[in-house]
Amino acid sequence: MVPTTQTPFVGEFREGMPFLGGHLWIDFLNTRPVINGVAQDLIGTAQAIEHWARQANIAPGESATIDQPKALNALRQQLAQAFDCLAASKPLPDTLIVTINRLIDRSGVHLHVTNLGVDERLELVGPPVATAVAWDFARFLAEFDHRRLRHCDNPACVMQFYDVGKNNRRRWCTMSLCGNRDKVAQYRERKSTGQSA
Repeated sequence: MVPTTQTPFVGEFREGMPFLGGHLWIDFLNTRPVINGVAQDLIGTAQAIEHWARQANIAPGESATIDQPKALNALRQQLAQAFDCLAASKPLPDTLIVTINRLIDRSGVHLHVTNLGVDERLELVGPPVATAVAWDFARFLAEFDHRRLRHCDNPACVMQFYDVGKNNRRRWCTMSLCGNRDKVAQYRERKSTGQSA
């Protein structure tokens, strides 16, 4: 069983893993960051997948099915294309729709009665990471605003996010990294211009 939403947390990183996309499927896209000019794969091995899943609050469930790095990479590539399609208000590729429906087909939301009331529980059947990501993507499609899907403004950064701010003016994947770098660069430029005048 996997939670329907990510547990709130402080900060934008969990044990070095970026969780700044605003939705699980976008955080999944961000598992291929560029660090010092070199692309990294944060889910390239079975151990890395397990580590990322723990940080994403994805429980393995009772299914004997496990996520394969090659299959997750293919899903990540399809979702990267989908991100750009959605941001541009273009239709999703048919192959992605088939993939998502196949992953979420046997899963569903079930009501669970407790002494405190009724809880909604998402039960996922299949490879836990791929299925949780597919389910999050499907839910996202029901309520997103294409104008809020963004790539970080830092040209060297590949991170993506969904801007949930009131003014819809977020530019950076995170202020602590790319936003701060921009501020420092602007300060240096102003300082050098002022010194040369």
